[in-house]
Amino acid sequence: EFHPKHPKIDYVTYRLALSYFNQLPDTIDRDLSLADKSILYFDEVLNSYPNSEFVKEAKEKRLEALGKLASKEMYVARFYSKHEKFDSALRRFENVLKTYPNLGFDSEALYGAAKSAFETGEKERAQQHLKNLYSLFPASDEANRAKNEFKKYGAN
Repeated sequence: EFHPKHPKIDYVTYRLALSYFNQLPDTIDRDLSLADKSILYFDEVLNSYPNSEFVKEAKEKRLEALGKLASKEMYVARFYSKHEKFDSALRRFENVLKTYPNLGFDSEALYGAAKSAFETGEKERAQQHLKNLYSLFPASDEANRAKNEFKKYGAN
């Protein structure tokens, strides 16, 4: 803060991000609030210092932190779905799709969102999730399972 033009400010910012990142628990069933702080500082490295030698590592660690947050959100969504709390599950699955796209959870989240929407009586919302599932992940296990399972809801 006192020396924003210092030649090593990129290093300082990266180390701040890393200090939060290194405090993250190994498992997703713990408090991951430090992930948001680490992502904030990794973003600052990426946006403010795009030529820094720490950009590659910042991208990797940022992606890892996002992955942990997405994994936790999916964990909670699966829990709600398993316990037939479909309104809560739907919000969580849709949050994964909106907040954590392209981290490897999209097809499962679309399937879970479609199932949860059908279960809560939101057929149009469910159909939209199915449409996205079939168009984006046509060969996925979730798409194949959905084609068989969702016939009972009158899905196409």
